[in-house]
Amino acid sequence: MASIKTPHIVLAAVVAIILSIGGSTLLPVDIYTSCWWLAFWLAAGVGMAYSFVRCRLWRRPVIGLLHLSLLLILVGGVVTALTSVSGRLHLQPGVSQGWFVDNHGERHQLPASLKLIEFNTDYYPGMSFPSDFRSEVLTSSGDTIDISMNRIGELDGYRLYQTSFDGRGGSILSVTHDPVGIPLTYCGYALFAIAGLMWIVRHFRFIAKAAIICVPLLCTLEAAAVPAVGPEEADAIAGRQVIFKGRIVPFSTVAREFTLKLTGDSKVGSLSAEQFLASLMLYPKEWSKERYIYVKNASLRQALGIEGKYVSPASLYVEGEYLPARLYKDGAGKLDDQIIRLDEKIALLSEAWSGALFTPLPETDVRRRSDVSIKIEVIYNRVEPMRILFMVAFLLGLLMVGAVMLHYEGLVYPVAVIFTTISLAAYLWLWIISGHVPLASAAEIMEFLAVALMMVTVFVSRRRPLLCAIGVLMSGFAALMAWLSAKDPAMTPLMPVLASPWLAVHVSVVMASYALLAMTMPMAAVAFFDVSRRESLVALSRNLLIPGIYLLGIGIILGSVWANQSWGRYWGWDPKETWALVTLLLYAVPLHGRLVPRNEPRLYCGMLLLGFLSIIMTYYGVNFLSSLHAYQ
Repeated sequence: MASIKTPHIVLAAVVAIILSIGGSTLLPVDIYTSCWWLAFWLAAGVGMAYSFVRCRLWRRPVIGLLHLSLLLILVGGVVTALTSVSGRLHLQPGVSQGWFVDNHGERHQLPASLKLIEFNTDYYPGMSFPSDFRSEVLTSSGDTIDISMNRIGELDGYRLYQTSFDGRGGSILSVTHDPVGIPLTYCGYALFAIAGLMWIVRHFRFIAKAAIICVPLLCTLEAAAVPAVGPEEADAIAGRQVIFKGRIVPFSTVAREFTLKLTGDSKVGSLSAEQFLASLMLYPKEWSKERYIYVKNASLRQALGIEGKYVSPASLYVEGEYLPARLYKDGAGKLDDQIIRLDEKIALLSEAWSGALFTPLPETDVRRRSDVSIKIEVIYNRVEPMRILFMVAFLLGLLMVGAVMLHYEGLVYPVAVIFTTISLAAYLWLWIISGHVPLASAAEIMEFLAVALMMVTVFVSRRRPLLCAIGVLMSGFAALMAWLSAKDPAMTPLMPVLASPWLAVHVSVVMASYALLAMTMPMAAVAFFDVSRRESLVALSRNLLIPGIYLLGIGIILGSVWANQSWGRYWGWDPKETWALVTLLLYAVPLHGRLVPRNEPRLYCGMLLLGFLSIIMTYYGVNFLSSLHAYQ
């Protein structure tokens, strides 16, 4: 009896510690620099080293190297915390400076003095939104250093990062000096990548192939009888090229995003998005009295005295006073976030009426896109593949479940393959028209997840029609989330720090891992209750669990390296980072037989279900916390 209870007690303690790490995101940020927090991780490192020796992991080279890599990463982090120096350097044009100020206000000498030659801001075409910040710096030895976002300057072991500017021609740089911690940590990263890949290839070759496939891809308004542009006129201008928020796009894209942002739908009554925007611009007086601005929050509608979910622009003003301004509490009120969102819509409407929403691109401009690419984008806007995908996925999933119940299993898998191909084609279509890997917004990330889920489903469920049906339903849910997010599009281009090749690699690997790990959830749910299928589902879920954990670890590592390239730190205990670590640890627990014995499959399934809840928290829950990664 004691031998059974002891693992359960240890497991409960381990899970409690892991969840406490995640719960630390609700505590003051000072905890991450406290002595007790550092002591906690030192104790974790000692415990890991003790387990390495006690279990004699050197006898199992691959597993031993994998655990050694984690220990090396932990040691590197502790060394960074104890020995590194970081701070800020404010350079003024033509003024030499040989020191920087750390986070405690103390001065530290640099190996050489620096002088700012010039600071420049690059902008997206046709707008004042910055695409990059660049500083040209001269050292006392006569060398020139170019520093920009995602491009580090090196000075005898000191790393210089472009952080900000003072608006008076001066540049603000971050400075870090960590000659030991970073190499140790990066060695741990490399060892994790190599050892994990060896582990997968050696024992689960077919899952390694799946991971390789997944990594690179992975209410209607009633319009009143107001003047409106006809469909023929709208079609004639749909393909006109314009500069919109730093992008060269057809008028159709401007109209679609504008209409979605204001109304929450891609049409207004019987009017297409192109007709709606063109009509607004041509007849501002008439359209100012129509109700088409969507106000989602019921409390805000009640406070403004709005009946229904839509409001006219004119009704938001009384004797020239903007009514939402009365309710705004300088960021401290419960409705302030919703008021800001309404303000964004009114600001866009003002831009449309003032002619500042977009800039027509002359026929002779060398930046013009090809007619073919423009037509492809116009068709995409009108087809709305994301909306079709989630509807079809839900319908197919239900039909597949019915087919399984009626013993028509032979139809399930071929249909899933066809739907996967169509989903992948739709994602590649979005990739072509966006001009970059579509992983920069919540909608694009969820669409990637929908495609990745379908690819994993097709790979693992050839002889399991019910699992195939469940996978299609899960993909449909992800596609629905993508569509709902796309209904409130981001109307600004990428921030300078996101204009990096690291974005596509980091996000795609993490979302591929989520697809693999998420597929273990329905398996665990069925296996928890169905004894007859338990053994096969547990075995299959374990085969998905290992590459899923590995890809999540690689995704976290890629994000850490990117953060180090951009901000000079590879880990900052941001809520997204912290919960990604919690997710990794929770899913790793079932792989340890001392914690979750193989003869207790229900306990194993319960841990997978808990891990899935952690995924939801990692992706969605942290949006309600102060996070650099929030997608609200």
